[in-house]
Amino acid sequence: MTPEQKFRTTVRSHLDALSEQLVPVLKRLIAHRYPKEVFALCFEIFPDSFTSQFPIRAFFMDRENCEHFEYVDGIAEYPSPVDPELLAIDAVYPEDLEVAFEEDGGLDLWRLASEEAAVWLYDCWKKAGGSSFALEATVADHNSSVELNLKSGKWQAKYALFTS
Repeated sequence: MTPEQKFRTTVRSHLDALSEQLVPVLKRLIAHRYPKEVFALCFEIFPDSFTSQFPIRAFFMDRENCEHFEYVDGIAEYPSPVDPELLAIDAVYPEDLEVAFEEDGGLDLWRLASEEAAVWLYDCWKKAGGSSFALEATVADHNSSVELNLKSGKWQAKYALFTS
């Protein structure tokens, strides 16, 4: 097994351990009735957060690719039944995992971890009943030019849903 394969496998095992926590959260997001202004549920992966918190966050986007908020008593709130941070955890994996693989050199660990997280989220999305979700839904690394469409399971140019 190459260092890249070993890192991916290790990251995925840490993510898989969180599936039982994430699937119920996704079920609530899928079942929720969103305001008509919400066009898409976009998950962003913040790769520098794997060792300090849950790195995936939900954004509720309108047709113009702007984040949508509902105003309650003049206060902006997310149109969500759950915290957009999704899971309150200290880390997906320990920092020493990255340190061990950095010694191998040449691996873009954050990109690899983000790719694994996107595919894992897609798998959890399907388990949560995502095929019945009426809106658009994607997941992408915050700094990437591509995203995974959670309805089709295919990679596409980031923001493609907003340009069509």
